[in-house]
Amino acid sequence: MTDGDSQAEHGDGAAGDSGDGAEGDGENGADASVDGGAAGSGATGHAEGETAAPDGGAREPSTPAPDEAFAALGNETRMGVLRTLGEADEPLSFSELHDRSEMRDSGQFNYHLDKLVGHFVRKTGDGYALARPGRRVVEAVLSGAVTDAPELSRTRVDDACEYCGAPIEIRWRDGGIEVFCSECAGTYGDNYRPQLREEGVPEGFLGRLSIPPAGLQGRTASEALRAAWTWGNLEMLAMSAGICPRCSAPVEHDPLVCEDHDAEEGLCPSCRRRHAVAVGVFCTNCIFDTAGPASLAVVAHTDLIDLETDHDLNPVAPRSIRGINRVHEHYEETVRSTDPFEARFTFAVGDDGLAMTVDDDLRVVETDRTDADR
Repeated sequence: MTDGDSQAEHGDGAAGDSGDGAEGDGENGADASVDGGAAGSGATGHAEGETAAPDGGAREPSTPAPDEAFAALGNETRMGVLRTLGEADEPLSFSELHDRSEMRDSGQFNYHLDKLVGHFVRKTGDGYALARPGRRVVEAVLSGAVTDAPELSRTRVDDACEYCGAPIEIRWRDGGIEVFCSECAGTYGDNYRPQLREEGVPEGFLGRLSIPPAGLQGRTASEALRAAWTWGNLEMLAMSAGICPRCSAPVEHDPLVCEDHDAEEGLCPSCRRRHAVAVGVFCTNCIFDTAGPASLAVVAHTDLIDLETDHDLNPVAPRSIRGINRVHEHYEETVRSTDPFEARFTFAVGDDGLAMTVDDDLRVVETDRTDADR
């Protein structure tokens, strides 16, 4: 789990891409091609109808600037069109779309529809259908990420703390589920999201799991925790593999080292963490950033996954969340150098272990597997 202290962890919860694989649904067919007049001609200017992209390159004619895209969505009729097309099983004609709209003036309705066509909506021979950006908007709305605020006060669930085995408690807050141990100091003690810390918040903070509000619908508190853990773990696997879970751009990993670390009493009084090394994750494109234990940088490594699966631990959808958390958060660390940074982390399952040496970018440069039966 992440510590939840980053800018990105404040109200994120982007909609997922479940069921929307690379093979697509026909949205990237002929409609996605660009009539390239000047493209490839060696000219330094933009082709007619093109606008400049943020990086100075040419923006496709059908791609609006961000402010134009958001302006196009700032109308109830247009949002209604997107939701109607999202609920439809096939393209809808103009008259079918208009009949399902609350706007009776067909001229005004056509004006609003025209603002969506080209980027959010595709016009085909069979009628109107959502383009991929339009699908993303509808998915985000239905996930509740931009509109809903579910209520889940601090509740005890059917799972145990990975450190002391005591019952854990969860609550919903600010776009995610926050997890606390009911007895011990947890992972971060009272180092609880300083930007939003309440007076008198007890120790025991174990971390935060980002999940859209829809993840709580129809689920008990224990079921919501499992859904949030799986959702969040998929994000961590993406980050470990160098991929931003929000925009898919590359991320960078930076070691965060407590130079005066002393965790003999459980948590270090200087950094309020159990381990001297944490990892900061920063997207190179969007505003996403987060932080967490050093394992955040290596959970996608094949050797660590092998160690887990060899012991019947599913690192994606485990039967026991506590079992995987113990592997990811109960590890030994040795900081070999701080400039340049080099450290060795040793993970264990039962009597078997895996030592992983990482460099200044937290890339794994060496592994050493030790098994009790070998």
